[in-house]
Amino acid sequence: MSRRALVQVLLNNLRRALRSAALEEAKAVLERLREEDALALETRGLELEYLIAVGAWADAASLAEQLLQLFPASARIHYLQGRVCYHEKKYLQAKSHFEQSQRLHPHWRTRHWLGKTHTQLGNYTQAEELLSDLLPGHPRVALDLAWLLERLGAPERALTVLERFLAEHPRDAQALRQQLRLKSQSLAPDELVAEVKLLMELGETVPTEMLAAYVQRLFETGQGALARGFIQGRHAQWDAPTQASIAWICHRLQAYDVALPLFIAALPERAHDYKYLSALESAALRCQRIEQLLAAYESLAPQNKRLYGRMKSLSRRQAGDPSTGRI
Repeated sequence: MSRRALVQVLLNNLRRALRSAALEEAKAVLERLREEDALALETRGLELEYLIAVGAWADAASLAEQLLQLFPASARIHYLQGRVCYHEKKYLQAKSHFEQSQRLHPHWRTRHWLGKTHTQLGNYTQAEELLSDLLPGHPRVALDLAWLLERLGAPERALTVLERFLAEHPRDAQALRQQLRLKSQSLAPDELVAEVKLLMELGETVPTEMLAAYVQRLFETGQGALARGFIQGRHAQWDAPTQASIAWICHRLQAYDVALPLFIAALPERAHDYKYLSALESAALRCQRIEQLLAAYESLAPQNKRLYGRMKSLSRRQAGDPSTGRI
């Protein structure tokens, strides 16, 4: 087999492995491809796609910057850079890269991510137009369209979109979670409380989506003490996504004293999320628990150097006298 033919086979195998999420296979093929054609645009682009697939975001961001300088007219590199910016919550930059990618080479996947980005930017009209147009040919767009409709305050429309999707994909875990969250939010407070109590009495695991709605309803109906007792008695058993989800609800409802320990518990998995860190620091300042947060940052800073800067900034802000939020 000629070298050119071998490279083409490796490229095809790597694309297939990435599409099927066979990441160990993708890693092995990528290493072999580097030996044969390390500097080619196709190889570097697939390397960037692999880094995104395995969640190596720092390496992905560095490589994307290099590749944009080397291949500024590549639609694919702009698309992948858009993915990196989206992950970093730099939505305006993500939008710019997705739009440039679409100009260079139109593709439905780029339009999908552009729709997701418009949702994050609050450009709901543009987002709904993009996602609705894509839905007939690409069913999984339903999940993002349902999320958009939920943010628009149209939960009934969101449920309709999800139910149509689930009719064809009844075991899709993400769609089922979204559906459960929407249904939980639609229950009357007493119905939701009764449902959660029944699950706990039966020894069943209460889904995160239902827990979040339950805690929110307790606070909103003036049962803050009950909510605090419920959280404090159980949060150590929750996984990081559940802790973070409940923390955000408590933060939005100004229950900062409850939000803070939940934010800190989930911090190791969220230490690169600037929005998360800002909310965490806000809660710590309002509760006057800066030392607790500084200790958490100090334990993680060797692996995340940016936390050192946040520690310095937080220490300076500690001299203030923030009010304590509590409901």
